[in-house]
Amino acid sequence: MEESNSTRKKIKAEEKVAANSLRTLVYSIAMSVEDKVVLEDMINKLSQEADAMLDIINDIPKKYRRDLLIGYKKLLQSSLDAVNRRLTNS
Repeated sequence: MEESNSTRKKIKAEEKVAANSLRTLVYSIAMSVEDKVVLEDMINKLSQEADAMLDIINDIPKKYRRDLLIGYKKLLQSSLDAVNRRLTNS
C-alpha cells in the first residue's frame, strides 16, 4: 500500500521530534563543544539517512517493497540490539 503524503509527513515529524530530543540531551551533557558538534552531525545524518531510505523503499515497485522493508527492519534491529547490549553493560 502506498504511503499517503500525510502518513509520510507524520513519520517525518515523529522522527524530527526524536532527533531533536537526542540533540537536546547531547547539549545538556558536560563534554567538549567539538564532541557535541560531532554527535549532533551524526544525529542529523542518521535521521536524514533513515528518512531517505524509507522514501526510496516507498518508491520501489510494490512487489519488492515488503522484502526491502523487512530487510531494513532487520538492519535497524541489529543496531537496536547492539544498543541494548551496551545498556545492559553500562
